[in-house]
Amino acid sequence: MRRKMTRGSAYRPRPRRRATSSKPYSPNCTINGIPLCLAANLLHKPQALLSRCHMKINRTGVLFVDDEENALKAFRRAFNDCFEVFTASSAALALETLAREGDAIGVVIADQRMPQRSGISMLSEVRQRYPDKIRLLTTAYTQIDTLVDAINEGAVYSFISKPWDLKKLRAEIFQAIDSYATASERTAMLENRIEELRQAVLDEKVMEIGNVAVNLSHYVDNALCPVDLLISKIETDLTDPTGPLVGVAGREVYLDFLKRIRSHINSTSRQISRLHQANSALDEASLGRVDLVTLCQEAIRANQALMDSKGIRFQVQSPPEAVLLRASKNRLEDFFNFLLAEEVVSLPEDSLVNLRIACLPDQDIVRICLEDCGPVPEGLSASHLLYPFNVRSGDPRQLGIFLVCAYFIVRSHGGSMKTELREAGGVSFSFDFPVAGSAVTPPQTPDQIPS
Repeated sequence: MRRKMTRGSAYRPRPRRRATSSKPYSPNCTINGIPLCLAANLLHKPQALLSRCHMKINRTGVLFVDDEENALKAFRRAFNDCFEVFTASSAALALETLAREGDAIGVVIADQRMPQRSGISMLSEVRQRYPDKIRLLTTAYTQIDTLVDAINEGAVYSFISKPWDLKKLRAEIFQAIDSYATASERTAMLENRIEELRQAVLDEKVMEIGNVAVNLSHYVDNALCPVDLLISKIETDLTDPTGPLVGVAGREVYLDFLKRIRSHINSTSRQISRLHQANSALDEASLGRVDLVTLCQEAIRANQALMDSKGIRFQVQSPPEAVLLRASKNRLEDFFNFLLAEEVVSLPEDSLVNLRIACLPDQDIVRICLEDCGPVPEGLSASHLLYPFNVRSGDPRQLGIFLVCAYFIVRSHGGSMKTELREAGGVSFSFDFPVAGSAVTPPQTPDQIPS
């Protein structure tokens, strides 16, 4: 019966009933073997997500373990074009493959019924050795209690019934690969963040200790002044024919001893002065385009006699073209001189040092890497090498400030420094300078602190 219309009334049609389905939604629904949730995302952003999914699948290998050769061949035929396939006919061979291939394998699929060892037993060991691997179980038997217990205990991520439904098997494997890749990315991001925080804490700690050393050095320098005056007075009394010490026996021995003390005092004063200079603020007017390769070569030539005295050789690797950096030329000259001095006083005779200069355009930085085979005192970590007054050679005449001076110069140009202990022995230093120039200036200390 038609609805009666009156003048001035608006026609409002009855809402249609929505079609409903009695079939509930299942998270395991697939389209051509692809999980429905992933297929929906691919429809929304097809190019980016398809590329990302393709990269994850291509990067992750799958290890399939079954004692039946026909099953191994069928698996290879089905998935050889999708991802890298590894196969093993026993649990022992599977564990050998995992130990050999390492990170190339992200998913392990094992058959439950194998002659020497069950799939659950093998996957439990895989979980203990390689907890990041995704583990799947295939079985033709309906041992539900055993499978549920294995899943609840975490030994198995999921299980697949045999004979396979190829679409379901593909969907399960792709979902496992996606889970593995996502977890790996999160782990890598977390490790990078932890390393960034560790480096930031180390930077602040080294800067604080360095600033304390700079402040203390004022008092040390002031304390050395009266000692130097006293030595001068004794030398005068020993050499003056009318002096009170002219007749002292062994005068030449005393003079030689005083000469060595004066030399050590002068050396200490010079190093303290260099520590102050390295920690001072950069002058904007001093910044310009500097070629690191040229400065490095000039520093090696200037220190050649010092290096020859111990037979220390530097092997330099650098690009053929100039490596330009916006920096202070005087500071970078001091930087290379500090590095060379650190190696000369720390290394044994006839040592070889590798020094590399490289441009990293993707990060917009210039990296200087230095590797040596020098000694590292027992119990001294890589980060402690940056602390002032730590001497690798154990020579008490050294102040151990060359590295911290180099570190101050790197920081004043907005760069960073990293130290690592090498497995073959020695230390590896890495210095990163931003190409654009200074971005960070270390705290400036007063020019003079009253004693």
